[in-house]
Amino acid sequence: MSSMLSSGIEQTIINLAHSFDGYAYAKQVWYNPDQEVYTTLNERLAQVQESGKFFVRVEDNLAVNFYLHRTFHHWGWLPEAHSSHWYDMLFLYLHLYRTPVPEAHRHPELYAKWQNRPKGSAEAAAAEIRQVLRRGQLVS
Repeated sequence: MSSMLSSGIEQTIINLAHSFDGYAYAKQVWYNPDQEVYTTLNERLAQVQESGKFFVRVEDNLAVNFYLHRTFHHWGWLPEAHSSHWYDMLFLYLHLYRTPVPEAHRHPELYAKWQNRPKGSAEAAAAEIRQVLRRGQLVS
């Protein structure tokens, strides 16, 4: 499966997603004793997909981004290019990459990979994503 992104850019996107502990956030903020945390996160992802709109709270969007990536992480790859999840992944990254990850919900082990990324790598990822999206616009 190809994401149409270079491996370094893929890792940058993954590092942002995994820097936020979406499971802990969902349990704390969206707690529902009748529902598994995965179900709650899946419903939030579906809301973003169906509406085409992000949530007002940045933490909600970080949680959805985290969940999207954790879903694909178990399979060992990112969403296939031009799939609905691929577009979600790219748009979430572009929406979130300049946003500080709230300290209260940083993933205790994985945040450091995002925090210690090479200088300019977040912007380079955003630039490559924009280029891939532009090229996709030209294909009919």
